[in-house]
Amino acid sequence: MADGLRYSVHDYEGIKVLDVIGSVNAVTAHQIVSVIDRITEKESMILNMQNVHLVTSAGIDAVVDVSVRAKAKEKRVVLLWADSAVKKMAETFDYYSLLVFAESLEEGAMKIEYYT
Repeated sequence: MADGLRYSVHDYEGIKVLDVIGSVNAVTAHQIVSVIDRITEKESMILNMQNVHLVTSAGIDAVVDVSVRAKAKEKRVVLLWADSAVKKMAETFDYYSLLVFAESLEEGAMKIEYYT
């Protein structure tokens, strides 16, 4: 299914990591937003985007919204292995300053420690 999305949650050194597979778009974004909101009620987390093959403007809007809500709760959502298209979209929409990017789990953990 082109609009499909699967996910799982695991721990990395005490930090929740949400592994996402598929597309993040208007149809699927609510799935990960719901999980991220639940996690960030208690703690910061890493959103692993390594296996996300498409993020639409609705998808990036949802990720920004949930990241901003997490920050308001003094938590963070770190985007791990977001591809260049996602970074370009964030820059184009002037969302770059609202998101935290990492290129390794170690970097993501360090950024969570730094930003919280």
